Amino acid sequence: MNNTMPQVSDIRLMVRAEQPVLSTRTKVSYKDLEWTFARKRQDALALLRKTGEYMTDVPFIIYYDYLNMDIYDLDVEICFPVSCLMEGDENVRSRVIPQSKVVHCLFKGDYEEINYLYGEMTFWMMQKGYEPEGTAYEFYYRRKEEPFDDGLTKIVLPVKS
Repeated sequence: MNNTMPQVSDIRLMVRAEQPVLSTRTKVSYKDLEWTFARKRQDALALLRKTGEYMTDVPFIIYYDYLNMDIYDLDVEICFPVSCLMEGDENVRSRVIPQSKVVHCLFKGDYEEINYLYGEMTFWMMQKGYEPEGTAYEFYYRRKEEPFDDGLTKIVLPVKS
């Protein structure tokens, strides 16, 4: 592990279990992502309050095509993990993310430096003979009032089977 970068765990391979979520897939610019995330979080929490269900983990964002991202037109899915498939509404839909083999690592620090870790993880995958599937998941371990740069982020990169 390189101690000069904000990587706070080793890069590891694991099988991620299937995960029911409430989610919204949208196109958004990077500058509007935090606002969109907060709005969709409120939508998901409103639905959960009505049903008495709770989130089972922290919210996360799936970045589609992370290898060729356009920060002005991000294709993202904002996800809120729940314990079971439940009925969505006009603001958030319900679906199950299937089980998959993934590479993961934890990151803490200035979000400007996260691209370095993405590169390290992709290089690690290639060295071990794995091919990136193309999506990236970022799990945000932070208080809602904290900026993204101050929290802990788990990066999860699915690999092709």
